[in-house]
Amino acid sequence: MKPGGAGRTEAERSRRLILGTAGHIDHGKTSLIRALSGVDCDRLPEEKARGITIELGFAPLELPSGRGLGVVDVPGHERLVRTMVSGATGIDLVLFAVAADEGIMPQSREHLAICSLLGIDAGVVALTKADAVEADLLELARLEVEEELAVSSLDRAEVVAVSAHTGRGMDELIAALERAAERSAGRTLRDGPAWLPVDRTFSMRGFGTVVTGTLRGSELNEGQNIEILPEGGRVAAQARIRGLQVHGETVARAEPGSRCAVNLQGVEVEAVPRGSVLATPGRLDYRDRVEAEVRLLDAAPPLDDGARVALHVGTSERPARIRLLDAERLEPGDRAFAQFRFDSPVPVVEGDRFILRGYRRIPEAGWTIGGGVVLDAVPARGRRRRKERSRDLQVAASGDRSAALAARLKRAGLRGATEAELLREVRSLESLDGVAVGGGRWLHREAFAQLERLAVEAVRAHHAEVPTDPWVGFAGVRARVRRHARDEALRAALAAAVRGGALLSGETGYRAPEHVAHAADEELAERLLERICGAGLAPDTQEALARELGCEARALQPVLDHWVRQGRLERVAPGRYFDAAALEELSGRLVAFLKQHGEIDPVRYKQLTGQTRKHTVPLMEYFDARKVTRRVGNTRVLRKR
Repeated sequence: MKPGGAGRTEAERSRRLILGTAGHIDHGKTSLIRALSGVDCDRLPEEKARGITIELGFAPLELPSGRGLGVVDVPGHERLVRTMVSGATGIDLVLFAVAADEGIMPQSREHLAICSLLGIDAGVVALTKADAVEADLLELARLEVEEELAVSSLDRAEVVAVSAHTGRGMDELIAALERAAERSAGRTLRDGPAWLPVDRTFSMRGFGTVVTGTLRGSELNEGQNIEILPEGGRVAAQARIRGLQVHGETVARAEPGSRCAVNLQGVEVEAVPRGSVLATPGRLDYRDRVEAEVRLLDAAPPLDDGARVALHVGTSERPARIRLLDAERLEPGDRAFAQFRFDSPVPVVEGDRFILRGYRRIPEAGWTIGGGVVLDAVPARGRRRRKERSRDLQVAASGDRSAALAARLKRAGLRGATEAELLREVRSLESLDGVAVGGGRWLHREAFAQLERLAVEAVRAHHAEVPTDPWVGFAGVRARVRRHARDEALRAALAAAVRGGALLSGETGYRAPEHVAHAADEELAERLLERICGAGLAPDTQEALARELGCEARALQPVLDHWVRQGRLERVAPGRYFDAAALEELSGRLVAFLKQHGEIDPVRYKQLTGQTRKHTVPLMEYFDARKVTRRVGNTRVLRKR
């Protein structure tokens, strides 16, 4: 935060902020908002009858400077803290109410703790009902409030004595709100996908389903398609934004940090209960576990590894089990990195702050035991050392989002990460220290360099094992790189190796620049070539040659293939290889014969080759396959070219 607004841009100074109320039940929060804005936030008949706020209330508040605030009035009743948290998670500054005739009460302390845990450090404390006490009691109440504020995130908040009934101190309160708003840079996430946790849902005649919430991430636009992740569900639904209102005004576009009412087309009101999330399509998902930094309140009981807690995030509440990553036990007032495993999935993004509530009441402080911030919404599966995970989370907790993004990409290793995974937090990947490998996937530069080395090593290993192959196909490289790298990443690594000169590429694959195809056993290769070429048009079969040379037939195959690629031999039939020069000479005589006689029968074919039927028949079929001749009945004729 930039103190006093120094150095801030005009856009930052004019940015709409969300002002939330907090404080004990019946300490005058709703009356205060009515006096400031003219709006009665108690809208339900039950609220009117009981005189307390049960649901979140909303009101626009225009300050004298022209800055607009969206006011969220939250309930103070102990049993309604879930609703209070739903409103508080999206506010930028707080109007904290403490009644002068009662002072700090249990829910005052719990609300103050929640503000601290959520990182709300800008606001004003209204010492309400100032007309109901004498001056000395009012001063004692002020001192008590300042003492409580000194150990909270609101230690710089001004304390203003007011009376909504008489109007006392209201001008001073408005001036203090102006100063607090000027100091506040806004807490709402203004990067990544659009993300709106639903805190209220209803149906309007002629319009249909309407939901409200505080928008985070990026803007929403009228007519835009939106994804809905229903509370308690597992599958996202689709809808269209029919209309938008921001702070009570109809708009075509809503900016992050705004209180929005979104009119949805294509979904019934029952399908979007409070706790649901509206989001940019394809960018959010349900998470069954997250990793976070967590802090325990000073008055909370110790929290053991494996303990169960209730976690409030956005407008949702989930039972969860905590696994401490850098401690066996979390003591009161301490911080630690932890993984939370939810009983049922919940939509979460990095940077979300949450509240932890226990199952045993803290004397004079309610049920809230701690809170924290989500650092990784999709922690890697499998076994990882706790120290390693804590180190990664330390980077994320530093607040350097680029470094955190790079650390996540590095942790993904050769598998890499998709753009959708990386764009959970940010809108652009321009500054990402990674390599796009196709298919919407990225690898960290170090991982990509490692994959490139593995690809080159695979090609060289193939050369060493099968030196007769001049090229190594992609399948051959893939078989030797058995890590978790995907095909598109491996192809990109091979292409990089070619660009860098470590490999050469051809139509049939890759090879090292210095590699020249050769037989591993040069003596065997030469002896084999001698026997085949020396036999002219009557070579032995592969099996017979192997017996003569004292090896297995399959050991000759790579050598035979090598001589075929070198143009010295031709494969005429399975297991039968002929001298290429002898075949070329025979082809010339065959063509000349057919030009003179028009056709040739098997008897004359045998005379032409000078061989038995065993060798002549494969030669006849070979020249047919080579499209030199064409069979007509029992004879061959020259194929017209």
